[in-house]
Amino acid sequence: MASVILFPAGNALAQAEQAIVALVNDEPITSYDVRQRIRLITVTQRKQPSAAMRKKVIESLISERIQLQEATKNSVLVSDDQVKEVFGRVAKSNKLSGEQLTTSFAQLGVDANTMKEQIRARLSWRQVVQRKFRGQVSINASQIDKAISSEEPAEGQKKSVEFQLQRVRLELPKTPNQRTIANRLIEAERLRNRIRSCSNLKDVTKRVRKATIKSIGRKSTNSLVQPTRAILLAAKEGQMTPPVITSSGIESYIVCAKRSVVKNDQQRKQVRSKLLSQEYDILARRHLRDLRQDAFVEYR
Repeated sequence: MASVILFPAGNALAQAEQAIVALVNDEPITSYDVRQRIRLITVTQRKQPSAAMRKKVIESLISERIQLQEATKNSVLVSDDQVKEVFGRVAKSNKLSGEQLTTSFAQLGVDANTMKEQIRARLSWRQVVQRKFRGQVSINASQIDKAISSEEPAEGQKKSVEFQLQRVRLELPKTPNQRTIANRLIEAERLRNRIRSCSNLKDVTKRVRKATIKSIGRKSTNSLVQPTRAILLAAKEGQMTPPVITSSGIESYIVCAKRSVVKNDQQRKQVRSKLLSQEYDILARRHLRDLRQDAFVEYR
């Protein structure tokens, strides 16, 4: 009678868990890695497993392997202590200790190392990108101002409008009569209708006798008096304001640029940090794309 050899069911399961799903530069991604990441997603994001999720998880794991390999190559792989610190912050945000979060994951069938390796890849990749592109990323004051102008001010803050101005003055005699003033006002209105921006200001003004241009520079609403403030607020970029009679002549302003800013150092720091992060994210995606193209990836 032939003997029957029985293998423990656990061995078959272990073999299935260690089956290779993909090779990334000869480094394996196993069924266990994929299954654990899917479980982590279902637990933390409350999503149901699907074929599409599995495919997305595999691609994510491939990218993470490449990121970790690049970090190792550049000697910027983050330490276990750094990973533990971030994992602890995640636990704290859920009102748990690191040990309690590990136990909670285990009860749900999730190995805490799955999240820790995800954290390691993210932190290490940030170091790779910053080292490689540090000299290529810079944010100037104009970019910060533009970003702030598109945001709503924080509670208790007020936006200030800042203008880049040029002043046009049509000279008047020392003792002008009404007819002279009226004629100069007409000239000023004609000039106003021809102005479309500060770029053509000199060409347009040179046709008008005794007309001078002066750069006023940047002025904020806080430094302007009425009615000038109201007149400038009503004007659009490139427009010339209605002419006004002054002791020096007929004067108008051309709004070369107009922007809303918040004079708050803390907000400016936050906006700068956000813009830097966006620039680094763009470069990071490009760099990862290039590394993936050069990597040896074999699906099993």
